[in-house]
Amino acid sequence: MSHHKLKKEDKARRLNRIIGQLNGIKRMLEEGRDCPDVLIQIASVRAALAKLGVMITEDHMEHCIASSFQKGMGQQSMTSLSKALKQILK
Repeated sequence: MSHHKLKKEDKARRLNRIIGQLNGIKRMLEEGRDCPDVLIQIASVRAALAKLGVMITEDHMEHCIASSFQKGMGQQSMTSLSKALKQILK
């Protein structure tokens, strides 16, 4: 199994875990759980999403950007990544 395939599976597992956390927050709200408890879970989801974003960014840089430079399209890829990072860091 390739290194890229392993990373893809890890990202999918992480995303499934995040979806589970979001469903848990929904249940907490439906059950009327204390606000601080809900806020702690929201913080946990935000951290998990940030980690997933870092993983995707690293993977993109290692594979897509490197490949685009070899094809002479590196600047366009860097511009695209820059725009995406500006959005995620808002």
